[in-house]
Amino acid sequence: MVAVRRGAHAVATVAVGLAVALGTSVLAAPPGSADSVTAQKKKLDRDIADIREQLEGTSTDLVQAAVALRRSQTALVSARSAQAKAESALAQARRRDAQVAAQLAFAEAQADKAAADLQARQAEEATTRATLGRIAREAYLTSGLSGLDVAFDADSPQQFADRVAVAGTALRAQNAAIGRLQVVEAETRARQAQLDAVEVQVTDLKRQSAAVVAERDADQRAAARAAAAVAALVDTQAHAVAVISARKAAEQARLDALQREQDRLKAILLARARSHGHRRLAGDVQRSDGGFLSYPVNAPITSGFGMRYHPILHYWRLHAGTDFGAPCGTPVHAAADGWVVRAGYAGGFGNQIVLDHGVVDGVSLASSYNHLSRILVGGGRVSRGEVIAYSGTTGLSTGCHLHFEVYVDGEHVNPMRWL
Repeated sequence: MVAVRRGAHAVATVAVGLAVALGTSVLAAPPGSADSVTAQKKKLDRDIADIREQLEGTSTDLVQAAVALRRSQTALVSARSAQAKAESALAQARRRDAQVAAQLAFAEAQADKAAADLQARQAEEATTRATLGRIAREAYLTSGLSGLDVAFDADSPQQFADRVAVAGTALRAQNAAIGRLQVVEAETRARQAQLDAVEVQVTDLKRQSAAVVAERDADQRAAARAAAAVAALVDTQAHAVAVISARKAAEQARLDALQREQDRLKAILLARARSHGHRRLAGDVQRSDGGFLSYPVNAPITSGFGMRYHPILHYWRLHAGTDFGAPCGTPVHAAADGWVVRAGYAGGFGNQIVLDHGVVDGVSLASSYNHLSRILVGGGRVSRGEVIAYSGTTGLSTGCHLHFEVYVDGEHVNPMRWL
């Protein structure tokens, strides 16, 4: 148990840093009612969605590790709460077990003493009954004559006096033996009643002891399961942290490659913009009326254009397009008439189509459609609304969607300004 807690502390130290970087909290509300559990699940779902959005364009194994870390952090709170409750119940069961065991030992000692006392009273009763038996035999031997009959049969006054004295002594001894027998019989009954009561108590305490032992064993198993669950979650965290740490360099290399791909595309589009005879830069363009481009897919927007903080590599980067939450295989339409500039695999963008829409409002306008599952056009001219591909999750994608980008004079702009 101590080893598990030490291991948990070591992993938690690293996990806390990563959790802060992920913009989430390691701690969560303790489990309680069904409503709180539902709320906790909804919060976890939101956190994971945020992580996936923050890590869009990141390698799948790194995203999975970050999600696994967040899940384990949430589950660990519940697991540790369950472990604390199980250990508390086990401690209480052990205290109850010790209490019943002490009561049982005391009751058994009382039973032993009562049995010994009863045995002594029974022995005394047997002795008294033997005395009465002897007196009865003597009376029989005198042919049933009373002490006075024997005395009146004396030959002399002295013999008469002696016989009266002996008869009195015998009578007193008999009366004393009878009285003692009555006392001993009463004491024997009392000892027997006491022993019966103590034996009933011992039987009841043994039953309680068996129930408490069963409860203690069940609580011990529950505590062991809770400790195992905590240990498993600690291992999950440790694995996730190890993956994240090991993948940092590779992830940076992937993002550098993605940036180079973006730079190449920018150069291509800038060259085409110049070929259109237009020289103005994207930074000079402020278009806000929108409406020239059609929506490329029938799906809700799940993530907008803007800066994103990379929670693993710790720097800001541009999410250069608008994400539509389209299931894989959803038809993707050309946002406007245009020429196919590129149609094929483009590294982190996955399967990509880039369309050149020519000069619009004095600027060179282009659009790209990324992470496609299937491409339907390879070149030439396309028309607005034409199905050119199907959405997917190729390249560096965390799930099925369409990543849609718009370029003005080769520079990224917010697609919503044109939709």
